[in-house]
Amino acid sequence: MVATESMAPPRLGVEGAAIVVGGGAFVVCGVVALLSFWGRSLPIAGPGSVGQFAAIAAGIVGFLTYTAGRLWHRQGLTPFEASDGRGRGTAGRATGADIVDTFAIALAYGIVALLGWLVLGAVLADGFQDATVYFLSAAVLAGAVIGVTAYAVFASSAGMDLMRLSTLLAAFAVIGILTAMLSAPDPHWWMLHLSALGMTRSVSSLAFNLTLIIAGVIVTAIARYATDARGIEDPRRHAAVLRVRVGLILIGVLLACVGIFPLNVSQVLHNVSAVGMVLVFALVVFWVRAALPEAPRSFFVLGYVFFAAIVVALVFFVIGYYVLTAAELVAGVLVFSWLIVYLRVSGAAAPAVR
Repeated sequence: MVATESMAPPRLGVEGAAIVVGGGAFVVCGVVALLSFWGRSLPIAGPGSVGQFAAIAAGIVGFLTYTAGRLWHRQGLTPFEASDGRGRGTAGRATGADIVDTFAIALAYGIVALLGWLVLGAVLADGFQDATVYFLSAAVLAGAVIGVTAYAVFASSAGMDLMRLSTLLAAFAVIGILTAMLSAPDPHWWMLHLSALGMTRSVSSLAFNLTLIIAGVIVTAIARYATDARGIEDPRRHAAVLRVRVGLILIGVLLACVGIFPLNVSQVLHNVSAVGMVLVFALVVFWVRAALPEAPRSFFVLGYVFFAAIVVALVFFVIGYYVLTAAELVAGVLVFSWLIVYLRVSGAAAPAVR
Protein backbone atom coordinates (compact mmCIF):
# COMPACT_ATOMS: atom_id res chain seq x y z
CA MET A 1 0.00 0.00 0.00
CA VAL A 2 2.80 2.40 0.88
CA ALA A 3 4.63 1.62 -2.35
CA THR A 4 1.47 2.14 -4.38
CA GLU A 5 0.78 5.52 -2.75
CA SER A 6 4.37 6.65 -3.27
CA MET A 7 4.05 5.87 -6.99
CA ALA A 8 0.80 7.82 -7.36
CA PRO A 9 0.92 10.78 -9.79
CA PRO A 10 1.66 14.11 -8.03
CA ARG A 11 -1.62 15.48 -9.37
CA LEU A 12 -3.55 13.03 -7.20
CA GLY A 13 -1.88 14.51 -4.14
CA VAL A 14 -3.08 17.96 -5.19
CA GLU A 15 -6.62 16.67 -5.73
CA GLY A 16 -6.62 14.98 -2.34
CA ALA A 17 -5.47 18.15 -0.60
CA ALA A 18 -8.05 20.20 -2.52
CA ILE A 19 -10.83 17.84 -1.42
CA VAL A 20 -9.74 18.22 2.21
CA VAL A 21 -9.63 22.03 1.90
CA GLY A 22 -13.01 22.15 0.15
CA GLY A 23 -14.58 19.81 2.70
CA GLY A 24 -13.19 21.83 5.59
CA ALA A 25 -14.50 25.06 4.10
CA PHE A 26 -17.93 23.47 3.58
CA VAL A 27 -18.18 22.38 7.22
CA VAL A 28 -16.80 25.54 8.83
CA CYS A 29 -18.67 28.01 6.64
CA GLY A 30 -21.82 25.89 6.76
CA VAL A 31 -21.82 26.06 10.56
CA VAL A 32 -21.18 29.82 10.52
CA ALA A 33 -24.00 30.28 8.01
CA LEU A 34 -26.34 28.14 10.11
CA LEU A 35 -25.70 30.29 13.18
CA SER A 36 -26.15 33.47 11.12
CA PHE A 37 -29.35 32.33 9.41
CA TRP A 38 -30.97 30.56 12.38
CA GLY A 39 -34.75 30.82 12.41
CA ARG A 40 -35.01 33.02 9.32
CA SER A 41 -36.10 32.66 5.73
CA LEU A 42 -33.75 34.48 3.41
CA PRO A 43 -34.11 35.92 -0.11
CA ILE A 44 -31.94 34.41 -2.82
CA ALA A 45 -30.19 37.67 -3.77
CA GLY A 46 -29.92 41.22 -2.53
CA PRO A 47 -29.12 42.70 0.89
CA GLY A 48 -29.25 40.15 3.69
CA SER A 49 -29.67 37.26 1.25
CA VAL A 50 -28.07 33.84 1.13
CA GLY A 51 -26.49 34.82 -2.19
CA GLN A 52 -24.82 37.88 -0.70
CA PHE A 53 -23.50 35.90 2.29
CA ALA A 54 -22.16 33.10 0.09
CA ALA A 55 -20.53 35.50 -2.39
CA ILE A 56 -18.73 37.56 0.26
CA ALA A 57 -17.58 34.44 2.10
CA ALA A 58 -16.46 32.83 -1.19
CA GLY A 59 -14.42 35.93 -2.03
CA ILE A 60 -12.62 35.82 1.31
CA VAL A 61 -12.12 32.06 1.17
CA GLY A 62 -10.92 32.30 -2.45
CA PHE A 63 -8.19 34.75 -1.47
CA LEU A 64 -7.07 32.72 1.54
CA THR A 65 -7.26 29.39 -0.29
CA TYR A 66 -5.11 30.58 -3.17
CA THR A 67 -2.46 31.71 -0.70
CA ALA A 68 -2.65 28.37 1.11
CA GLY A 69 -2.32 26.52 -2.18
CA ARG A 70 0.92 28.29 -2.98
CA LEU A 71 2.30 27.64 0.52
CA TRP A 72 1.32 23.97 0.22
CA HIS A 73 4.40 23.39 -1.97
CA ARG A 74 6.64 24.75 0.81
CA GLN A 75 8.42 27.06 -1.62
CA GLY A 76 7.13 30.32 -0.19
CA LEU A 77 4.67 32.66 -1.86
CA THR A 78 5.80 32.09 -5.45
CA PRO A 79 3.16 32.49 -8.19
CA PHE A 80 4.29 29.30 -9.94
CA GLU A 81 6.12 26.09 -9.01
CA ALA A 82 9.22 28.19 -8.48
CA SER A 83 10.33 31.72 -9.33
CA ASP A 84 12.73 31.22 -12.20
CA GLY A 85 10.71 33.19 -14.75
CA ARG A 86 8.63 30.42 -16.35
CA GLY A 87 7.62 28.25 -13.46
CA ARG A 88 10.43 25.72 -13.82
CA GLY A 89 11.59 24.10 -10.62
CA THR A 90 14.38 25.79 -8.73
CA ALA A 91 15.63 25.80 -5.22
CA GLY A 92 15.10 29.55 -4.89
CA ARG A 93 12.72 31.10 -2.39
CA ALA A 94 10.13 33.75 -2.97
CA THR A 95 11.33 37.26 -3.65
CA GLY A 96 9.48 40.44 -2.78
CA ALA A 97 8.15 40.68 -6.34
CA ASP A 98 6.95 37.06 -6.12
CA ILE A 99 4.99 37.82 -2.96
CA VAL A 100 3.37 40.93 -4.49
CA ASP A 101 2.43 38.99 -7.63
CA THR A 102 1.04 36.11 -5.58
CA PHE A 103 -1.19 38.39 -3.50
CA ALA A 104 -2.38 40.17 -6.66
CA ILE A 105 -3.38 36.85 -8.23
CA ALA A 106 -5.00 35.75 -4.96
CA LEU A 107 -6.99 38.99 -4.87
CA ALA A 108 -8.09 38.39 -8.46
CA TYR A 109 -9.34 34.92 -7.52
CA GLY A 110 -11.22 36.37 -4.55
CA ILE A 111 -12.88 39.04 -6.67
CA VAL A 112 -13.81 36.54 -9.40
CA ALA A 113 -15.44 34.33 -6.75
CA LEU A 114 -17.25 37.28 -5.16
CA LEU A 115 -18.61 38.76 -8.38
CA GLY A 116 -19.27 35.40 -10.03
CA TRP A 117 -21.49 34.13 -7.22
CA LEU A 118 -23.24 37.51 -6.92
CA VAL A 119 -24.13 37.38 -10.61
CA LEU A 120 -25.31 33.76 -10.35
CA GLY A 121 -27.41 34.67 -7.31
CA ALA A 122 -29.06 37.50 -9.23
CA VAL A 123 -29.83 35.15 -12.13
CA LEU A 124 -31.37 32.56 -9.80
CA ALA A 125 -33.40 35.26 -8.04
CA ASP A 126 -34.86 36.27 -11.41
CA GLY A 127 -35.72 32.63 -12.10
CA PHE A 128 -37.38 32.15 -8.69
CA GLN A 129 -39.32 35.39 -8.29
CA ASP A 130 -40.22 36.24 -4.66
CA ALA A 131 -38.89 32.87 -3.41
CA THR A 132 -37.20 32.58 -0.01
CA VAL A 133 -34.86 29.93 1.38
CA TYR A 134 -35.37 28.25 4.77
CA PHE A 135 -32.39 28.77 7.09
CA LEU A 136 -31.27 25.12 7.10
CA SER A 137 -31.30 24.89 3.31
CA ALA A 138 -29.64 28.30 3.07
CA ALA A 139 -26.79 27.17 5.33
CA VAL A 140 -26.22 24.03 3.26
CA LEU A 141 -26.28 26.00 0.00
CA ALA A 142 -23.87 28.63 1.33
CA GLY A 143 -21.54 25.93 2.63
CA ALA A 144 -21.64 24.15 -0.73
CA VAL A 145 -20.84 27.35 -2.64
CA ILE A 146 -17.88 28.11 -0.39
CA GLY A 147 -16.68 24.50 -0.41
CA VAL A 148 -16.71 24.33 -4.21
CA THR A 149 -14.88 27.66 -4.38
CA ALA A 150 -12.20 26.51 -1.94
CA TYR A 151 -11.71 23.23 -3.80
CA ALA A 152 -11.44 24.84 -7.25
CA VAL A 153 -9.16 27.69 -6.15
CA PHE A 154 -6.83 25.41 -4.16
CA ALA A 155 -6.49 22.95 -7.04
CA SER A 156 -5.79 25.79 -9.45
CA SER A 157 -3.34 27.48 -7.09
CA ALA A 158 -1.31 24.34 -6.40
CA GLY A 159 -0.79 23.79 -10.12
CA MET A 160 -0.65 27.42 -11.27
CA ASP A 161 1.14 28.01 -14.57
CA LEU A 162 0.97 30.43 -17.49
CA MET A 163 -1.96 28.58 -19.06
CA ARG A 164 -4.10 28.88 -15.94
CA LEU A 165 -3.03 32.47 -15.42
CA SER A 166 -4.34 33.29 -18.89
CA THR A 167 -7.72 31.80 -17.95
CA LEU A 168 -7.78 33.79 -14.71
CA LEU A 169 -6.91 37.03 -16.51
CA ALA A 170 -9.71 36.48 -19.02
CA ALA A 171 -12.31 35.58 -16.37
CA PHE A 172 -11.27 38.44 -14.11
CA ALA A 173 -11.44 41.08 -16.84
CA VAL A 174 -14.77 39.88 -18.24
CA ILE A 175 -16.51 39.51 -14.87
CA GLY A 176 -15.15 42.80 -13.53
CA ILE A 177 -16.13 44.90 -16.55
CA LEU A 178 -19.54 43.23 -16.93
CA THR A 179 -20.26 43.86 -13.25
CA ALA A 180 -19.40 47.52 -13.71
CA MET A 181 -21.64 47.76 -16.78
CA LEU A 182 -24.63 46.03 -15.19
CA SER A 183 -24.42 48.04 -11.96
CA ALA A 184 -23.80 51.45 -13.54
CA PRO A 185 -26.12 54.09 -12.03
CA ASP A 186 -26.57 55.68 -15.48
CA PRO A 187 -27.94 53.08 -17.95
CA HIS A 188 -26.86 55.34 -20.83
CA TRP A 189 -23.20 55.53 -19.82
CA TRP A 190 -22.24 54.04 -23.19
CA MET A 191 -23.31 57.24 -24.95
CA LEU A 192 -20.22 58.93 -23.48
CA HIS A 193 -17.29 56.50 -23.42
CA LEU A 194 -16.11 53.35 -21.66
CA SER A 195 -14.21 55.38 -19.08
CA ALA A 196 -17.52 56.84 -17.88
CA LEU A 197 -17.93 53.64 -15.86
CA GLY A 198 -15.11 54.76 -13.56
CA MET A 199 -16.20 58.36 -13.00
CA THR A 200 -18.90 58.01 -10.34
CA ARG A 201 -18.83 57.30 -6.61
CA SER A 202 -20.59 53.97 -6.91
CA VAL A 203 -19.99 50.24 -6.70
CA SER A 204 -19.87 50.22 -10.49
CA SER A 205 -16.92 52.63 -10.62
CA LEU A 206 -15.16 50.77 -7.83
CA ALA A 207 -15.51 47.49 -9.73
CA PHE A 208 -14.34 49.08 -12.99
CA ASN A 209 -11.29 50.86 -11.60
CA LEU A 210 -10.28 47.99 -9.33
CA THR A 211 -10.52 45.57 -12.24
CA LEU A 212 -8.16 47.70 -14.32
CA ILE A 213 -5.68 48.16 -11.47
CA ILE A 214 -5.46 44.48 -10.50
CA ALA A 215 -5.42 43.38 -14.15
CA GLY A 216 -2.51 45.76 -14.69
CA VAL A 217 -0.61 44.20 -11.79
CA ILE A 218 -1.26 40.73 -13.23
CA VAL A 219 0.04 41.82 -16.63
CA THR A 220 3.26 43.07 -15.04
CA ALA A 221 3.60 39.63 -13.44
CA ILE A 222 3.08 38.11 -16.89
CA ALA A 223 5.99 40.18 -18.15
CA ARG A 224 8.39 38.51 -15.73
CA TYR A 225 7.17 34.95 -16.09
CA ALA A 226 6.47 34.90 -19.83
CA THR A 227 9.70 36.57 -20.96
CA ASP A 228 12.49 34.60 -19.32
CA ALA A 229 15.71 35.63 -21.10
CA ARG A 230 18.07 33.41 -19.10
CA GLY A 231 19.75 30.72 -21.11
CA ILE A 232 19.27 32.56 -24.43
CA GLU A 233 22.70 32.80 -26.02
CA ASP A 234 21.71 34.63 -29.20
CA PRO A 235 22.24 38.34 -28.37
CA ARG A 236 19.57 39.50 -30.84
CA ARG A 237 16.91 37.23 -29.42
CA HIS A 238 17.98 38.09 -25.86
CA ALA A 239 17.51 41.79 -26.63
CA ALA A 240 14.14 41.10 -28.29
CA VAL A 241 12.90 39.20 -25.22
CA LEU A 242 13.92 42.08 -22.97
CA ARG A 243 12.11 44.55 -25.26
CA VAL A 244 8.93 42.48 -25.04
CA ARG A 245 9.29 42.31 -21.27
CA VAL A 246 9.61 46.08 -20.98
CA GLY A 247 6.65 46.50 -23.32
CA LEU A 248 4.45 44.16 -21.30
CA ILE A 249 5.46 45.89 -18.06
CA LEU A 250 4.53 49.25 -19.58
CA ILE A 251 1.18 47.88 -20.75
CA GLY A 252 0.47 46.60 -17.24
CA VAL A 253 1.51 49.88 -15.58
CA LEU A 254 -0.48 51.99 -18.04
CA LEU A 255 -3.52 49.72 -17.66
CA ALA A 256 -3.36 50.15 -13.89
CA CYS A 257 -2.99 53.91 -14.32
CA VAL A 258 -6.21 54.03 -16.37
CA GLY A 259 -7.96 52.77 -13.22
CA ILE A 260 -5.90 54.85 -10.79
CA PHE A 261 -6.63 58.07 -12.69
CA PRO A 262 -10.30 58.11 -13.77
CA LEU A 263 -11.33 60.92 -16.11
CA ASN A 264 -12.87 62.91 -13.27
CA VAL A 265 -9.56 62.77 -11.36
CA SER A 266 -7.12 63.59 -14.17
CA GLN A 267 -8.16 63.71 -17.81
CA VAL A 268 -4.57 64.15 -19.00
CA LEU A 269 -3.11 61.19 -17.07
CA HIS A 270 -6.09 58.99 -17.93
CA ASN A 271 -5.88 59.68 -21.67
CA VAL A 272 -2.08 59.43 -21.76
CA SER A 273 -2.29 56.05 -20.03
CA ALA A 274 -4.99 54.72 -22.38
CA VAL A 275 -3.35 55.93 -25.59
CA GLY A 276 0.10 54.92 -24.39
CA MET A 277 -1.10 51.38 -23.71
CA VAL A 278 -2.33 51.00 -27.30
CA LEU A 279 0.90 52.43 -28.72
CA VAL A 280 3.08 50.09 -26.64
CA PHE A 281 0.88 47.17 -27.68
CA ALA A 282 1.57 48.03 -31.32
CA LEU A 283 5.32 47.88 -30.67
CA VAL A 284 5.12 44.58 -28.78
CA VAL A 285 3.15 42.96 -31.63
CA PHE A 286 6.06 43.63 -33.98
CA TRP A 287 8.78 42.80 -31.42
CA VAL A 288 7.42 39.43 -30.37
CA ARG A 289 8.43 37.58 -33.55
CA ALA A 290 12.14 37.93 -32.73
CA ALA A 291 11.55 37.13 -29.06
CA LEU A 292 9.48 33.98 -29.59
CA PRO A 293 10.45 32.55 -33.00
CA GLU A 294 9.19 29.06 -32.14
CA ALA A 295 5.59 30.34 -31.90
CA PRO A 296 3.26 29.28 -34.75
CA ARG A 297 2.96 31.69 -37.68
CA SER A 298 -0.76 32.06 -36.99
CA PHE A 299 0.09 33.79 -33.69
CA PHE A 300 2.10 36.50 -35.46
CA VAL A 301 -0.60 36.95 -38.10
CA LEU A 302 -3.18 37.29 -35.32
CA GLY A 303 -1.20 40.13 -33.78
CA TYR A 304 -0.95 42.00 -37.09
CA VAL A 305 -4.68 41.54 -37.73
CA PHE A 306 -5.55 42.81 -34.24
CA PHE A 307 -3.31 45.84 -34.74
CA ALA A 308 -4.96 46.60 -38.08
CA ALA A 309 -8.43 46.21 -36.54
CA ILE A 310 -7.57 48.71 -33.79
CA VAL A 311 -6.34 51.21 -36.39
CA VAL A 312 -9.57 50.78 -38.38
CA ALA A 313 -11.69 51.27 -35.24
CA LEU A 314 -9.83 54.49 -34.41
CA VAL A 315 -10.28 55.75 -37.97
CA PHE A 316 -14.01 54.98 -37.77
CA PHE A 317 -14.18 57.04 -34.56
CA VAL A 318 -12.32 59.96 -36.15
CA ILE A 319 -14.69 60.08 -39.14
CA GLY A 320 -17.73 59.76 -36.87
CA TYR A 321 -18.82 56.25 -37.85
CA TYR A 322 -18.07 54.85 -34.36
CA VAL A 323 -18.83 56.41 -31.02
CA LEU A 324 -15.87 56.55 -28.63
CA THR A 325 -17.25 53.68 -26.56
CA ALA A 326 -17.20 51.33 -29.55
CA ALA A 327 -13.61 52.25 -30.44
CA GLU A 328 -12.50 51.79 -26.83
CA LEU A 329 -14.23 48.43 -26.56
CA VAL A 330 -12.68 47.16 -29.79
CA ALA A 331 -9.19 48.28 -28.75
CA GLY A 332 -9.52 47.00 -25.19
CA VAL A 333 -10.93 43.60 -26.16
CA LEU A 334 -8.29 43.03 -28.84
CA VAL A 335 -5.38 44.04 -26.60
CA PHE A 336 -6.61 41.76 -23.79
CA SER A 337 -7.30 38.92 -26.21
CA TRP A 338 -3.80 39.13 -27.66
CA LEU A 339 -2.25 39.18 -24.20
CA ILE A 340 -4.16 36.05 -23.24
CA VAL A 341 -3.15 34.25 -26.43
CA TYR A 342 0.47 35.35 -25.97
CA LEU A 343 0.42 34.01 -22.44
CA ARG A 344 -0.82 30.63 -23.62
CA VAL A 345 1.63 30.45 -26.50
CA SER A 346 4.52 31.40 -24.22
CA GLY A 347 3.42 28.78 -21.70
CA ALA A 348 3.16 26.13 -24.40
CA ALA A 349 6.67 27.01 -25.61
CA ALA A 350 8.17 26.60 -22.13
CA PRO A 351 9.60 23.17 -21.30
CA ALA A 352 7.21 20.96 -19.38
CA VAL A 353 8.05 20.43 -15.74
CA ARG A 354 7.42 17.39 -13.63
